[in-house]
This record gives sequence, C-alpha cells and structure tokens, in this order.
Amino acid sequence: MAQTHIGLSGYSYKPWQGSDRFYPPTLKQAGFLCYYATRYDTVELDGVWYRLPSEKAVADWLASTPPHFLFVPKVHRQITHRARLKPDCYNFIPVMLDRLKPLASAHRLGPLLIQLPPNLVRDDDRLSAFLKQLPASVRWAIEFRHDSWHDTAIEALLRRFNVSWVAADTDERPAECRDTADFWYVRLRRSAYEERDLEQWAGRFREMIADGKSCYVYCKHEDEGSPWLWADRLLQLCEQ
Repeated sequence: MAQTHIGLSGYSYKPWQGSDRFYPPTLKQAGFLCYYATRYDTVELDGVWYRLPSEKAVADWLASTPPHFLFVPKVHRQITHRARLKPDCYNFIPVMLDRLKPLASAHRLGPLLIQLPPNLVRDDDRLSAFLKQLPASVRWAIEFRHDSWHDTAIEALLRRFNVSWVAADTDERPAECRDTADFWYVRLRRSAYEERDLEQWAGRFREMIADGKSCYVYCKHEDEGSPWLWADRLLQLCEQ
C-alpha cells in the first residue's frame, strides 16, 4: 500500500536540543534516534555519504527504532564525488550494500539517494552504464544539481531503470517534479515554507498516493533551523 513517509535529513544534531527545540533538554545524545522515531517513520542518513557505518552502528539503528521505521542512506561520496559514477566505483557499490544488508534483511531499507556534484554535467552514456549495473533489488533515487541534466531523455532513462528523479526544492530554484519511478523522492531544502507551499506539496503527495506511488520526503537539516516545523505540518496536511 502506498504511503507518504515524511522525516528529516539526519537526526543527531545537538543544536536541535533545548526547551523550545526538537529534543528535550535532558535527553542524552545516545537517545536521539529513539526519540526521533517516536515522531517520524523515516530518516535520511546523511552520514553514510562521509563514511560507511560499522556493523554495530547498523545494529544500534535497528534496535533504537520500531519495525516500521525506514532508513534512507545517501550514497557514499566515493561513488558520487570521487569516481563521479565512472566504472572505478562499481566495485564499491556491493561493499556499501553489504554494510547496509541488515537494514534490507529487516525490510527497513528505503531508497538510496544518489546526490550528484553540482559541477557534474550531463553525460548520458556514463549515467546509463552506471544505472545498468545497480542491483534492481534496491530502490534508487538520483538528485541532479546541474541544469544540463534537465531533459526528457534523462527522464526516459530513469524510467527504464525505475530510478526516482529527486525533486529538490531550494531557495535558489524550485524543484524539478518529474515522475520516473514507482515511488517519489522529495527533498525540501528551503530555509522557510509558507502554509500555501506546504499545502501544495501535500496535494502533490496525495496525487502520487492515488497513483499507488509511495513518497519519501525529507526536510532540510541545518543545525540552527527548525525543519521539524515543516515536517509536522506536512504530516497533518497529509492526514486530512
């Protein structure tokens, strides 16, 4: 059954703690994820981009969250920023997936986010070869950050491999909302959202759900920001 999963991009931020913040003032940092999971059913794991998690870290993630909770890792920088999708990174993909295997085995692994560098320009052949060797047993989403990729031919390529085009909404430019997979991945990155903006996004999520497509939605993670305000309101709007 299609669902809208709404959460934040990360969870372990000390500036989110305080009497008027997300985490209670007396909560120890080791308890952040457990508390977070009482509020949302998914989290985007930004830290995987920097380093692969240890086996203990993955086990702790599972132990700290309920059975329905989904983890959505950002693909490691070795793949996206160092090798830049070239064949040099192909052998690293199974290494990354093996580290995340306990999540997949427990049915707790959501889509994996492939965030490309802003200076990586369009290369259809490179992208096609990269997507072709990705395991189809895992769901993938890709965020393009150079305008040269914004073309219907790229949409068709993603549809061929059932890869979601990430709708990344920023202060600099509105999201590219393109339907390329059997699910939708959205990153809400603006510094602030008005009520009408959130209502429009909730409406889009309802349309996707009506088409049988689950939505994975993550709000910006700035230390000093309050992304839970937008996430909480979206949850309310989606339940109406």
